[in-house]
Amino acid sequence: MSVIDQHKYRSTILPFDRKNPENFWISENVDFKQWELANDSRALLLCAPPGHGTTEVCSHFIELANKKSFQPNGPVLYFFCPSAPKARRLTFLTHTLLHQVIHFPNAGNVNSVATAFLSTLVEGHFQRRSSDFREDDSQDTALQKILDAPDIELIEALAEALKKVGIRKLSIIVDGLWEGDADSFVQFIMKSELEFKALLTSRENSLQIIPNGMLCIEYDKERQGLHIHSLT
Repeated sequence: MSVIDQHKYRSTILPFDRKNPENFWISENVDFKQWELANDSRALLLCAPPGHGTTEVCSHFIELANKKSFQPNGPVLYFFCPSAPKARRLTFLTHTLLHQVIHFPNAGNVNSVATAFLSTLVEGHFQRRSSDFREDDSQDTALQKILDAPDIELIEALAEALKKVGIRKLSIIVDGLWEGDADSFVQFIMKSELEFKALLTSRENSLQIIPNGMLCIEYDKERQGLHIHSLT
């Protein structure tokens, strides 16, 4: 799988300073405080150019989630998009999150997680592209073709795998979603049947409509007089 060591990448990130006035657009924001204190499923999207604290706050909440867990007994899945090559970043994201689930202490049978992920891809998607496979394909070649599925199909398979093995409560923290893919990733996560607390960040808000149940904070939005319409 295309897995990137997120712990190693995160070790280079500076601590998040709540008391730094430059970070007040996050730490003193009413919506942020509401999301932070909420015990139910809730998602927050922070939009800002690089250098405005979004990466640091993601690292901060990974630490908090691992200590007290946003969702009891649920895995903490996280990914820093700048750690991945530009091509197929959702592939790296999905493979890395799957790897984190497999190594989560309470995930149960590790093989069941991987099997559920692969079977969802095969049963749900690759039947439509059976011509991609050859009788003389080795096991490794066939597996690689399965894992090279379109990005959004990998995300769907991951969500289905989590449900099949009984992991329905989790924390999701993704920093640096990119324009174009941000919309498809956010929309799918919000429509999934998983119970989660999610912190997502993006360099800019590329969402035309903020999904119901998601909070969105844009850096400097108030000064610019910009407004975002939520789906009701």
